[in-house]
Amino acid sequence: MIISNLLLLLPLLATDASADSLTSASVVTRMAVIAGIALLPFAIMLLTSFTKMVVVLSLLRQAIGVQQAPPNQVINGMAILMSIYVMFPTGLQMYQEASTYIQNQPKTELFSSESALFIKNVVDVSKEPLRKFLQKNTTRNHIVYFYKLAYSKFPQEYKKNLTNQDFIVLIPAYITSQLKGAFEIGVLIYLPFFVIDLVTSNILLAMGMMMLSPLTIALPLKLLLLVMVDGWTLIIQGIVQTYK
Repeated sequence: MIISNLLLLLPLLATDASADSLTSASVVTRMAVIAGIALLPFAIMLLTSFTKMVVVLSLLRQAIGVQQAPPNQVINGMAILMSIYVMFPTGLQMYQEASTYIQNQPKTELFSSESALFIKNVVDVSKEPLRKFLQKNTTRNHIVYFYKLAYSKFPQEYKKNLTNQDFIVLIPAYITSQLKGAFEIGVLIYLPFFVIDLVTSNILLAMGMMMLSPLTIALPLKLLLLVMVDGWTLIIQGIVQTYK
């Protein structure tokens, strides 16, 4: 994905500009924009609710016992759509902050020598809503752990400015918090289906039907339970409501 994005954006670097207009700063700006676009999919996966959604829905599929229904494309699509629900307020705040700053600044060409500082300032003013989102949805213990880890590993000159609100601390703490929450939900999902498997196996064993696979009997019962309680809707709604 990254390579294809870079190949698509390479013509931007090959424009016929004169030697006077193509400064070193503009080249650096172009490379920074390309790198940012290439890393955007990873940011969407790691800094939104996407990871938690995918893990929980995948665990639900495995708990039922069907490996390809629904397929990965459906799970990923549902996770992206639900991430839009969760992240819309934060994204709207980021857009408003960036728009206010851009409207108050003189117009600058994207790949000019002055655009590097302009892009940096836009990122600085629009990142605070994301920081608040990460703080509200990250376990406090994880923040403390990664702060201590960063403090022990960073050079001495960087330690004095390090805080537990820095993105270098919040991002990994948020990711591990999401994974922990996803597997906690996964445990609760597995329990009723595990009971169905256990009861089915014991009944078949007591009846002497050892040659019959328990999955053959348990799978329809699992699907019936999921349909009766509207499981997919309940789980998706529950995941969305875990975010603040």
